[in-house]
Amino acid sequence: MRTSGIAPRIAAAVTLAALAAAPAVAPGQNRPPRDRPSLTLDARPTTIVFGSASTLTGRLSGTSRDRGVRVVLEADDTRPYGDSYRNTGMVTTTSPSGDFGFTVNPPQNTQYRAVAQASPPVTSGARLVVVRMRVGLVLSDSTPRRGARVRFSGSVTPAHDGRVVLIQRRGSTGRWATVARATLRDAGDQRSRYSRRVRIRRDGVYRVKAPGDEDHVNGFSRARTIDVHG
Repeated sequence: MRTSGIAPRIAAAVTLAALAAAPAVAPGQNRPPRDRPSLTLDARPTTIVFGSASTLTGRLSGTSRDRGVRVVLEADDTRPYGDSYRNTGMVTTTSPSGDFGFTVNPPQNTQYRAVAQASPPVTSGARLVVVRMRVGLVLSDSTPRRGARVRFSGSVTPAHDGRVVLIQRRGSTGRWATVARATLRDAGDQRSRYSRRVRIRRDGVYRVKAPGDEDHVNGFSRARTIDVHG
C-alpha cells in the first residue's frame, strides 16, 4: 500500500481546521494599544512664605485630543489631606502640546490636584504646597553698648494671637539657640505683633522663629546682626 502522501495531507487538514476555528480579528485589533491617558502635576516651589505664590504645571497625554481640553484645579486644605477636595474655581485649557498651568497663593498648607475633562476624565496625582508664616523683625539698636537692652519687635502674618515666638541667636556651630520668648498680640484681623527687650552682652546674629501649627509650617524672620561696642 502506498502511504508516502498521507502524512502531508493530514498535516494540511489539521492546519486548515485550526485556522477555521480561530476567532476573527477585527480590523486594527492587532495594532499596539494606545497609552493610557495620564495627567501630571508639579508645584514650584513647594514651600512658600505667606502671601507668596506657587506655580502648578502639568501635561495631559495619551488621549485622542490632548489640546484644548478643559482642566479644573481642586484643593484640600484640611488634614488629613486628600479626603475633601473642593473645586477652586480655577479653570484652564491645555496647549497644543497638552501643557497647562495655574498660579496659586494659598493662605495655609494646601494639597492640589488637577482634573482634565477628557473622555473619560483624568485626575492627576496630588501636590502639597506648604505655607510658612511671614515674620518681620525690627531692632531698636543694632550697635548697642555691652549689656544694654535691645527691643526686638515685629509682626507675624497671618494672625496667631496668643501664640509664642522665639528670639534666637546663632551659635558658633551654626545652630540656633532660643534666648527669649515673646507672646503675639492682636494687631487686626490679618496679623499679630510681638515686642520683647533682650539684654545683649556680645556680638551675634539673631532671628525670630514662629513655630508652625496644623495650618502652617515654621516661619522665620531674616537674620539680623548686632555689633556690641563699649
